[in-house]
Amino acid sequence: MIVDPVAMGNREPMSRSSVVLSAVTNQPASTSELYERVGYLALAQVGLIPYGAFRAELARLSAQGLVDSETADDGSTRWRLAVSASEETDGSD
Repeated sequence: MIVDPVAMGNREPMSRSSVVLSAVTNQPASTSELYERVGYLALAQVGLIPYGAFRAELARLSAQGLVDSETADDGSTRWRLAVSASEETDGSD
């Protein structure tokens, strides 16, 4: 899954947080996996091509309580939607 804001019908620039959150699911994924899911085009559009900037955005979302992180056995960081964020996303609309 590569995030493409234009293909999603969005003609306005997306925010950094919305681009990153669109790649995060209830299933844990590494920073690298999420970076690949977002894809170069979306990363470029919101200025998150530097890996450190992408990771910092994940950390910011975690500090806001939108994303949870955990350290995997191999020392990598794995991210997933926070329970409260995933309930809002999966809720009935």
